[in-house]
Amino acid sequence: MKDPRLDEPISAIYHLYNGRHRHGPDAVVRHPEWTRHLLEELGRPDDACPAIMVTGSKGKGSTAFYLASILEAHGLSVGFFSSPHLVDNLERLRLNRRAISADAFLDAYRAVKPALDRVTARIPPDQYLGPVGAFAALAAWYFREARADVAVYETGRGARFDDVAEVHHQGSIITRILLEHRHELGPTLADIAWHKAGVVRPETAWVVAPRDPHLTPWLEAAGARWVADTTMVGRASAVAAGGMRFTIAMDRTGDPYPVSLPMWAPFAVANARQALLAAQHWLGPRFSLPTAAAALAHARFPGRGDLLPSAPPTLLDGAVRRESARAVVAAVQAARPGQHLASIVGVPADKDWVGVAKVLAPLGPLVFVNAKNRRLTFPQRPQDRFPGSRWAPDLATAWRWARTSHPDLVLALGTQSLVADVLEFFGWEDALLDLARAPESPSLAQER
Repeated sequence: MKDPRLDEPISAIYHLYNGRHRHGPDAVVRHPEWTRHLLEELGRPDDACPAIMVTGSKGKGSTAFYLASILEAHGLSVGFFSSPHLVDNLERLRLNRRAISADAFLDAYRAVKPALDRVTARIPPDQYLGPVGAFAALAAWYFREARADVAVYETGRGARFDDVAEVHHQGSIITRILLEHRHELGPTLADIAWHKAGVVRPETAWVVAPRDPHLTPWLEAAGARWVADTTMVGRASAVAAGGMRFTIAMDRTGDPYPVSLPMWAPFAVANARQALLAAQHWLGPRFSLPTAAAALAHARFPGRGDLLPSAPPTLLDGAVRRESARAVVAAVQAARPGQHLASIVGVPADKDWVGVAKVLAPLGPLVFVNAKNRRLTFPQRPQDRFPGSRWAPDLATAWRWARTSHPDLVLALGTQSLVADVLEFFGWEDALLDLARAPESPSLAQER
């Protein structure tokens, strides 16, 4: 249950944005320098705890979580900042995968508020300090006070004009670059790559990133040392009953080592590889591949290719693009061919809802539903576009209709707000506050 004491400070943080937001490209309307000023007013708490920043178009949350889990398994105290939250704002600030307590959050807010008031008093009426910047500053203060050894931060949609990236970070990871947020970041992959490459700041010494022709020139110009995966061998991967399986050797002299992920999505393997590379670079001779593999085997991040122990089981994923939906379906079909499926889809109108539905419609009953988040706009009468599908007024109805055909598995795909709704529906919201104790997922190989 959410603590009512948090209502006032959380509302005050979001008030920094509400009423001031202007629509337009990030390069024009966003002013992350106000987060920088806030960190400076606080005496740069981020300098007391070295940080690694993770950005990209897809998989940055999972990659950041994998990296934090690996570093913690090596005996470090690890701060983890993620965005957005699913159910509770406390999820954004974690220490060793456990969300900050309400008491600790209130202590951090009281300590930061005088500096926050001084900075906001200087902001012109047509600008704003992004709420995520205030949360990031709170995280930096909290990690310093908790004496964390290292912190892993996930950026928002961009990096060059992202508030979170104002936190000083010695290393960075860039995951896959895709066409996304075109209105805010630009219409081409080159535009998006320019934004993501902005994660490399003057203090950033190294970067783990794909060799993308749109991204490479910007990273080379930034001068950060590239941590490449050219020494990694044994990359074969497959979907198994318990999730993804792959093998890896961190250099060409070692034998491939088996690694598993409790996640049913092939793209998770690439995310885990980037996290392994970053951890190896950060830890140096302290890095142990068996230790890292043991951490990844239990690194369950709710809502990311996540199999919930419902009846029937529900595979939950924040897929809002047809490519992501195809990856989820491929994982299911590889792990258990012949599954009878039903699908619940909650993709906003400005995302690829038609593409996701086209992937799922041939597989079995298809039910559309809107997430409870009123800030999102969902397609009107989507069932008219897909004969035989239905639109449900709420998640309980969608779940009941999806079960009508007695499926072996229900796919629930959509925006992160839908992911939050599903976790709440099944009573799993408390598990989000302590990912170190997240329940194990059931197996896709269970008997019908």
